[in-house]
Amino acid sequence: MRVAAALAFGLALACHAPTLAQTASPMPVPIAEWPLSKILAMGQEIYRQDVAAWVATDALMARFEGAPPPGLAGWIVVPDGEDQRVRFVAREGEVVRPGWDVVVRDGRAGAVEIVADGVLSEQELARFNARLTAGANIGRLRCGPNMNSVVADDPDSDGWLVWLLTSTTDANIVPMGGHYRFTVSADGLSVLGRDQLSTSCLAMPKPVPSAGRQPVGLFVSQIVSQTPVETHVFLSLQNRLPIYVGVGAKVFEVNGVAIREVRQ
Repeated sequence: MRVAAALAFGLALACHAPTLAQTASPMPVPIAEWPLSKILAMGQEIYRQDVAAWVATDALMARFEGAPPPGLAGWIVVPDGEDQRVRFVAREGEVVRPGWDVVVRDGRAGAVEIVADGVLSEQELARFNARLTAGANIGRLRCGPNMNSVVADDPDSDGWLVWLLTSTTDANIVPMGGHYRFTVSADGLSVLGRDQLSTSCLAMPKPVPSAGRQPVGLFVSQIVSQTPVETHVFLSLQNRLPIYVGVGAKVFEVNGVAIREVRQ
């Protein structure tokens, strides 16, 4: 996760979540199991939104000479045709409204657009509220002071899927643990399900070549589900390397947009 994107969400999360710093969960709790097709689709959606938030936040910070603009309360990423619109939200008292928009096309940010008198649509407000609701209901496992967020339409309901993702400021570290998945109601105000996608904080250094040997990827054990999860897909795409996930006697290779079981 990118430094600039982590900054903006850290500002919002600090007001809505407990400041606990746990490194392990006492008991593994099984999560809601998804088919591999949904895991792949949602992992790709997390990656798309993470890239959009990263480049848009960089553009916004550059526009305001390296400091967050006054009143910044977070952001949402909404579809804009084939592009993505990162809508930075401003808070004025109890009112939240769109403050600045950045359209992201093919992973590149456009100009920062100041929204003078706009209002959030019902769907946009629900998306923003879903993000806050998840932040207010995070579990005991916390692997850093800031977390990134992603909010997506739940393809299996009329509600939302929200991820709170461990962030890092070290480009050579892959934050494998501490991620959460929430299922949130259509109005964004109620948590219908919370899945802790790991049982501990696991910050893994990226593999580097040594003594003429080329590393093939990272290996991690998974005990809360019977398959890899969407954050493995996201991290594989983000870091451009395979992640091997051990689940009981099985090993899965997560390589970008593909998951396959590796024969022992």
